[in-house]
Amino acid sequence: MIILFTGIMVVLTCSIRNVEFLHLAAMLLGFFLLAAMYVSVGMFFSSLTTYPIVAALCTFVGLMLFAAIGLTFQGTDYVRDITYYLSSSGRVEVILGGLLTTRDILYFLMMTAFFLVCTLIKTKSVTESKSWRVSWGRYLAAFAITVSVLVVTSIHGFIGYYDVTRAKINTLHPNTQAVVAKLDGSPLKVTLYANLFGYNLQNGLPAARNKYLWDFWARYRRFYNNMEFEYVYYYDTITGDSTVYQTYPGKTLEEIAEKYAEVNKTDISLYKTPAEIRSMIDLEGESKGLILQVEYKGKKTFLRTYQDPLMFPNERNVAGGLLRLMNDTTPTFKFLTGHLERSPLKFGEREYGNHAVNKSVRNALINLGVNFDTVSSIAGSRVNPDEVLVIADPKTVLDKALIDSVKEYIDKGGNAMFYAEPGKQFVMNPILNHIGVNAEEGTIVQENPHDMPHKFIGLISKKGTEMADEEPFFFYKCGILKACYTAITGASLLSYSDTTGFKVEQLTTLANNAESWVERGVLVVDSAAPVFNAAEGDYRTEAPYPVGLQLTRKINNREQKIIVSSDADMMSSGKQNGKDYGNAFYSFTLDNRYPVYTNFAAPTDVWLTIKKTPAKTLKLIIQYGIPALLLVVGIVILVRRKRK
Repeated sequence: MIILFTGIMVVLTCSIRNVEFLHLAAMLLGFFLLAAMYVSVGMFFSSLTTYPIVAALCTFVGLMLFAAIGLTFQGTDYVRDITYYLSSSGRVEVILGGLLTTRDILYFLMMTAFFLVCTLIKTKSVTESKSWRVSWGRYLAAFAITVSVLVVTSIHGFIGYYDVTRAKINTLHPNTQAVVAKLDGSPLKVTLYANLFGYNLQNGLPAARNKYLWDFWARYRRFYNNMEFEYVYYYDTITGDSTVYQTYPGKTLEEIAEKYAEVNKTDISLYKTPAEIRSMIDLEGESKGLILQVEYKGKKTFLRTYQDPLMFPNERNVAGGLLRLMNDTTPTFKFLTGHLERSPLKFGEREYGNHAVNKSVRNALINLGVNFDTVSSIAGSRVNPDEVLVIADPKTVLDKALIDSVKEYIDKGGNAMFYAEPGKQFVMNPILNHIGVNAEEGTIVQENPHDMPHKFIGLISKKGTEMADEEPFFFYKCGILKACYTAITGASLLSYSDTTGFKVEQLTTLANNAESWVERGVLVVDSAAPVFNAAEGDYRTEAPYPVGLQLTRKINNREQKIIVSSDADMMSSGKQNGKDYGNAFYSFTLDNRYPVYTNFAAPTDVWLTIKKTPAKTLKLIIQYGIPALLLVVGIVILVRRKRK
C-alpha cells in the first residue's frame, strides 16, 4: 500500500518539467526491496511464535540489529568485513540517491531469500520427526550461502553499476575519469597515516576502515581496481607543540598516548612511537593529522584530509595528486621576489599564500596539483608551458636588466600574470607598455557612504567567466547566478592598444556613473569623502573602467596568455583570494589543464508546469480523496468479514 500511493505521487510529478523518472523509479525500487526484506524478516519471526505482539517486537529488534551490525567488530580484522556485508545500513540510501549496484540489489534479494528459506525450514521442521541438528544444519547452510554470495558480490571488479541520475552525480566526473584512465594498470598503493594526537583521527581508526574504503575509495576503484591499501598508526607531536603535555601535566608522551588510546577505544599496541614513525617517513610539514600517501611507479605524493564536513579529499584533490604521480613535471608559478612583492609563500592579509600553498585549505593550488616558487631573476629563462611568471606589486623600481629579461621572456611567448597598484604604476608600466598596456595615473574612486572610496565591487565580464570552470562561473553559465564579482581595493584605470599583436579582452570592470571617477589629486581614504575636481586632473570616461585584462596571441605554435590587474589586493587573503575568480587566473595561464574541474550539470527539473486550478484539485484529491477512499475500502472489507 505504501509503495502504491508513493507510486501515485510519482505519477503526479509529470507536472515537473524535465522530471527524472528513472531516478524516481530507482527510489520506488529501493522502497520495494527494503519492504520485501522487512516482510521476509517479519514472516520468519511470525513462524517462531503464535503471539503477534512477540513476533512484532522480535521483528523490530531484528531489523534494528541488521542496521547496527555493521558497527560491530569493525576494529577486528577478518570479522569486520562479514558484519559490514551483513549490515543493511546505508544500502537503500545509495539506491534512493540514484545509484543502482549489483552489490546492493543482491544484498536485499539474498537477505529476503534467506529469511524466506528460514521460514520454510521452520514450518517444515514442525511436520518432521527429525533431530534439531537437521534444522540447525539447514539454517547454517542457508546462512553460509548468503554470506558467501554477499562477500563475492562485494569484490571490486565484480560489482555492476548503473547511475540513473541525469547528471551522473554518483559517478566520477568525466574529467576525473580521464585522469584515472591515464594510469597504465600498475599498482596504486595508498597508505593511510593516522596520528593518535592528530585531527580527523576517528576517520582513520581500524573501526572506520570499511567506511573509508567504501564511502571514499569505492567510486575510484570502480574505474581502477589495481589499488593496494596499507595503514600506519602512530603517535607524535609537531616539533615545538606542547599542547598534549599541557593537557596531561607531569606525564610522559607514552603515558599520554595510553590515555588517548583509552579515550578513543583503540589498542595502543597498534601505534608506532615517535622515533619509529620518524625513521619511516617525514611528516613534519604535514601537521601530523590524518593523511594519505599515494605511490605509483616509484613516485609518491600526499592526499590531505581537511577539517571540514567533507573531510576526505574531493575529486579535484585526488585528480591533482594523480597528475603529480603520472607527469614528469609539475606546473609551477614562479613569483618574482627581491622588490617587496606579494608572496605565494606567506600568509599575511596582503599575501597570496592562503590560496597558493596553504595545505590545510582544500582549494589551495598546492592541493590541486600545482607548485609555487620564488625567483629573483629570470635572465636566460626558457619558455615552458608548465611554468608561469608572476610579478605581484613590486614596491621598488625594477632595474633595467630585469625589465629587459621580462620583456625577452614575453617575446619568447611565456605566459605571465602582472599585478600593479595605484601609486606605483611607474614600477610596472615599463613592462606593461611592452605589451600595449598602461596603468594610468590616479586611483578609481566611487562615492560610498559605507566604506572607503577606493573599495568597490568589480564586475567580472562574460569573457572573464569563460576563463575557467570555477564554481561561480559555472553557476553563472547555467543561469543560477546573474553576475560574478571580485573585491577591489585601490585600482587604476588600464588603457591598452592592439599594436603589439595581442588580443586584449576586459576581465574586471567598474561601471562609469556620476558617483565614479579617476582621482588624480591627493587621495586620503580614511578622511572625508573625496570630491570630483577637474582642476586637479580628475576625470570620468564613457566606457566602463577596465581594471583587469586578458591578453592572448599566437606565437611559436601555441597561444600565449597574460593576465594584467591594476589591483594586487584582489587576490590576497584579506580579499577572499579573488572571490568569484578563485583559481581562474592560474587555470587560464595553464591552458585549463589544472586544476581538474568537476562541476556536474545543473539540474533541469526545477520548474513546475501545473496551473493553479489543477494544483488545487490535486491537493484535494491527495489530502482528502485518497484517505477517504482508504476509509471506504477499509469499511467494506471489515463489514464483509463480519458478515462471514
